[in-house]
Amino acid sequence: MKKLALLLCLLFPVAVAGQYSANNILAIKEIHQGVVCDSCIVTMAGSISTAPDKVSFLTPNHDNQFLYTDATLTRELSTVDPSKFYVAMGRFSLDFYPFTRVLVHKGDTIPHLDFNHLQFRTLVNGTLKNDWTDVASLKNDPDFYIGHGDMKSFRDQPDNVKTTPAEHYHAGKFELRLNDSLNVEFRNKNSLASVYHFSITRVRSVPDYFNFVDFSSDKSFEDILNTEINKVRTEQGPQVSHFEIAAGHSALLRFSNHEQYHFFGKTPKNSGIEYAIGKPENWQRLGGESNAKFTTGYTYIYLDKPKAGETVRIFLRYRHQPESIHEVTVSVGYYPGTAKWVDLALAIVGVILLALLAVFIQKRRYKRQLTNVNRKKNEIENQLQLLSGQLNPHFLFNSLNAVQSLIRQEDPEAANQYITEVATFMRIIMDSGRKELVSLSEEIAIEERYIALEQKRKPFEYHFQNECGHDLAAIDFPPLLLQPIIENSIRHGLNERVGKPALSITVRCNKTDLFVVITDNGIGFDPSVKPAGHGLSLTNRRIALINQKLPAMQIILQTNTTTGGGTITEIRLLKWLS
Repeated sequence: MKKLALLLCLLFPVAVAGQYSANNILAIKEIHQGVVCDSCIVTMAGSISTAPDKVSFLTPNHDNQFLYTDATLTRELSTVDPSKFYVAMGRFSLDFYPFTRVLVHKGDTIPHLDFNHLQFRTLVNGTLKNDWTDVASLKNDPDFYIGHGDMKSFRDQPDNVKTTPAEHYHAGKFELRLNDSLNVEFRNKNSLASVYHFSITRVRSVPDYFNFVDFSSDKSFEDILNTEINKVRTEQGPQVSHFEIAAGHSALLRFSNHEQYHFFGKTPKNSGIEYAIGKPENWQRLGGESNAKFTTGYTYIYLDKPKAGETVRIFLRYRHQPESIHEVTVSVGYYPGTAKWVDLALAIVGVILLALLAVFIQKRRYKRQLTNVNRKKNEIENQLQLLSGQLNPHFLFNSLNAVQSLIRQEDPEAANQYITEVATFMRIIMDSGRKELVSLSEEIAIEERYIALEQKRKPFEYHFQNECGHDLAAIDFPPLLLQPIIENSIRHGLNERVGKPALSITVRCNKTDLFVVITDNGIGFDPSVKPAGHGLSLTNRRIALINQKLPAMQIILQTNTTTGGGTITEIRLLKWLS
């Protein structure tokens, strides 16, 4: 009843003075697009005083929230500071209401403040928001209609109260965060003497006032509502936020449509509480989307036999303050004879199964990656074989040109001997071309047979030097990698214009790196012009594929040449000896 009395005092402020019987109710209605909504009655929130040294004011808001003092918040009846007020909503209007002048107009002779002589200013958390302004210069509230009505109209048509406009002054709209304070100061604009001041602080507001009902029943849901929902409560908030129930039991968080709005809520409809179970997300409206009457019945959250050993988390909040969340936990016990170690063992088994599943998925991923790597490796090897096979026809084509030259020189015996040696050499390179790697000594031997063939066609000097210090037979090397480079030096560099043509091959080693250098003193070429030659193109493609196959052992081919200054080709095989 205490709460209802508080509501009536707020709704019927003039009853405090008891001076007139006609317009004895103050009604606030919402304004939509400039039109007063007669059925949109707003709860009267504010401080109405007959004291001549206080300014009456209103805080209308779309959440229909009240304005409170220390006593109402703490449920104490002790004397409190009459200038300190508290709100739960974040947004509200501030309107000054000359209530004492209304009483004077009705024939009273009480002293009253003349708003024409007053100025006000507002500060939020001590920071100036609006500087001194004449109260009388303010307009009406653009979002709320404030009027006087009679008690009979309210009783007969509560959703369409007949009113006449009430004098008021709109000081602005305000939005406060939690623990923010709005300070309002008044002074006499002539003497600048302080007249009155008050503060409004936004405080935390959560729906923690409810009953908890624990019961065991195999009845239908309708029977539970008929028999269990009206049980006397076992616990009541906000004193308790953790509850325990036995395994197999159900429970209700029961919200009285009257009790839950002891301080915060919307009147006369229950539409302000939202809840979520498990996680603070997917919020639902308490009582569903239909409105529940304010003065009768209950709304509730029903927990239907939660699992044994489970802890149910319930989150509660008001729609007008969604940033403040109240958590309630309900722990469910175990069935008689069921040890907790069973759940622990099940949890361990679950973890093991998850670990095995993770290992299985990882192995499948590795197997799939290995398959992809092998497929890529096979593709690269096939391409390398193809390129090696293309070297043989290229060499044969050049050899046939040499035989043709000998025939034109009318030296059939030399041509016949050359064909025999070429055929022998072809068998050697065909055997080597089928291998992925050969020894470096084997590669040098093959290239020296080729150089000997070319020396029969045209004379030039050849030198080989091993500066490596390693056994070349123990070093692996891509077969026929040097042949196109040597061929290019002999056929294009050592032509007739070179006086003493010479070719050399040098092998060097530097820790883990292998260097093979091919040098000629031929005519060279212009580096800015891409040199012709099918063999060198094949060599570059082979190196790219080998590097792709062996990413940790890169091969780099670098050529330095100048026109008339010879050519030096260096093949660097990095980390080849590691």
